[in-house]
Amino acid sequence: MEFNYRTNTASDTPFFSLMSDAEQIQVQEVPDQTAPESGEKAFLVKIRPRQGSVASKNETELLANAQLLLSNGDYLLARNLFSFLLRKNLKDEKAMEGLGVCFLQLKEAVAAKKCFKALWEMHRRGRYAVFLGLCYLAEKNDEAAFSLFQQVTDESSLDPALLFDFKKAFGNLLMAKENWVEAEQCYLKAKDLRPNSAAVYANLGTLEVQRKNYEKARVHFNQALQLESQNSKSYFGLGLIDWENQKKESASSFFEKALDCDGKNLLALRCLIKIQEANSKKDLIKARIHRFLQYDSNNGEIRFQLARILMQENRFAEASEQAEKACRLLPQDLRIQELKKILIQNRHWGTT
Repeated sequence: MEFNYRTNTASDTPFFSLMSDAEQIQVQEVPDQTAPESGEKAFLVKIRPRQGSVASKNETELLANAQLLLSNGDYLLARNLFSFLLRKNLKDEKAMEGLGVCFLQLKEAVAAKKCFKALWEMHRRGRYAVFLGLCYLAEKNDEAAFSLFQQVTDESSLDPALLFDFKKAFGNLLMAKENWVEAEQCYLKAKDLRPNSAAVYANLGTLEVQRKNYEKARVHFNQALQLESQNSKSYFGLGLIDWENQKKESASSFFEKALDCDGKNLLALRCLIKIQEANSKKDLIKARIHRFLQYDSNNGEIRFQLARILMQENRFAEASEQAEKACRLLPQDLRIQELKKILIQNRHWGTT
C-alpha cells in the first residue's frame, strides 16, 4: 500500500497496527538501484510481535475478535482485522463476508458490492444475494436488487436481523411494482420479526394508501407514531389521507409536521406547495423551501417552484435568478423554459 503525509489512511493499515503493537522493531537501509533517480530510499523492517498482539494470534482468534468488534458496531477496527485475514487467505469466506458488512455499515456501497458479488458468484447462498441486493439499493439500482431478491428461495441462512432487512426492502420493491399482496406479506413478516419497528408500520400504512384503504392506513400510521413520534413518513401519509378527503387545512398541518421531523421530505414539501398555492401570504412556504434547499441545493424542481412563487409576488428579479438556476439543473424542462419567457417579458415590472 502506498501512502504519504497527505493521506489519513496510513494508521488504519495492518502494517501500522503491527508496528504500534510490536515488542521490537529493527530498521535497516538496503541498496536500491533506482534511489539516485527517484530520491527514494529502501528499508528492511523487522518486527517482533508482542505476545498477544494481532500478528501473534492465529486466524481463528483473529476472526473471533473481528466478529466481536462487528457485533459491537466497531466497524473500522473490524474492517482492519477482516482485511488482515483476507491478505493471509483471499478465499476466507467468513472474513470476506465480515469485510462486506463493515463496508455496507460504513456507507461504502461500491466496496461492499465487490465483496458480496464475489461471495454470491462463489457460493450462491441466499444471504449473499440479500447483502448484494442491499448494496444495489444503496446505489439506487432497484432493478438489480429486485432481480437478486427474487432468487432468494431458501431463507434458512438468514439470521433474524438480515431477514428483517430483506423482507422490509423486498416489500418496498414489490409495492413500487404494485404487487400489493406480496408486499403486504413481506411487511407482515418483517413486523413479526420486529414488532416495535415504526418503519414497518409506516410502510404498511403507505401500502394501504396505495390500495385506497384509508382508514386501515390511518391506523398503521398512528401505530408508527406511537413508536416513533418524529416519524416523518407517517405524518406525510396522514396528510395524504386528509387531502384525499378534502380536508386541506388538516392535510397542510400534517405535511408541516412531516417537514418539522425531516426537512428533506421532498414529497411533503411538494404537497404543501400545491395546497398553499391559493394562499395570498407565501412567507411560510418560502421559508420551508429555503430550508429544504439548504439540504438539497441542486433540486431543480423546487427551485422552479420557488421561482413561480416569487413571480406571483411580482419579485421578478429574484424569480429570474431562481428560474435560471432551475434551468441549469433541468435544461430540458419545458415548464422552466416557459417561465423564463414570461419573466423576460415582465422584467421591467414588479419588485426588484
